[in-house]
Amino acid sequence: PGDCAPLLNRNSGCMVNKADGNGDVLKRAEGWKALCGADKVDKLPAVTALKGAGTTESIIWRDAERTFKSDGLRKQMIETLEAVADGDYHQGMGYFCGFLLLVVEPKDVAKILHRVGTDDFYTPGYWKGQPEAFVRDAMTYERLLEKRNPAVAAHLKTAGLVPEAYAQKWFVGLCVHTMPFAPLLDLFEHFLREGHMFLFKLSLCIVDAISEVMLETRPTEVNKLFELLRLDKKHFPDTLEAESGFFSGIVAKAKALDLDKEEVATLREGQMKALQEKLVQVRKKEQELKDADDSDDEIVFSDEDDDEEDEAERLARLAAA
Repeated sequence: PGDCAPLLNRNSGCMVNKADGNGDVLKRAEGWKALCGADKVDKLPAVTALKGAGTTESIIWRDAERTFKSDGLRKQMIETLEAVADGDYHQGMGYFCGFLLLVVEPKDVAKILHRVGTDDFYTPGYWKGQPEAFVRDAMTYERLLEKRNPAVAAHLKTAGLVPEAYAQKWFVGLCVHTMPFAPLLDLFEHFLREGHMFLFKLSLCIVDAISEVMLETRPTEVNKLFELLRLDKKHFPDTLEAESGFFSGIVAKAKALDLDKEEVATLREGQMKALQEKLVQVRKKEQELKDADDSDDEIVFSDEDDDEEDEAERLARLAAA
């Protein structure tokens, strides 16, 4: 669509910039409210305003500016996010919101975001400045990967790549910027039907799809490995979808993958305990740095970062704690 900034530039012919040209897509998206129970939400709960809300200092304002080119769509995005971001915010919510606003009415987008961000069936806690729920699930995914694909898991560990850093694209951002729009429609529908379980299945199938090229990449080529894990267009252009169904194949295999819910639940519980132990160490280090008045090196979890790479570095520090 012409109003989209590069953040949402993987349309790849799925939607057209005509008012009557996207009927099939809009009809599909109309059913998403019912899939997640958003159609049962009569009124959104009151939320605590974010820092700088209503001004250009707000992180939401900056994300809207990066997401859309038109003032009208930016305003819609800001108003929608401010209606659901309860005193805290993560850029991943903005990614999902931006895409939804292309195909769903703003009032319904807010209800969908509310359901996804608060219901245990989905991913509560992911869209926070301190996304402990995501870190727990990234650690859980790593345990699943070690069992399913030990060679790749070992390769990534040798390279020093932790899922807390690279898996944000899949879990928190819901692959909005890693896949063409057509497969994303399927991905969203499966996620809304299956909840967080689908994200574990999806992450494992992404690794399956790229495992060969990752194992061919030297552990010292960290930047390339990170690009591969992000499904960067340099390595996985949208044309692969037309040529081989690469992206839709990943989503279809994720849907079909049999993953034990009880095993995942047990792993999540154990990884949350491990994470809390890590957080104790991190906070101890933070206090030591504070006491030494060395603020330049302080570990800070902030929702004000402009670049996703900065957040990846913070989460990697947590993983190494």
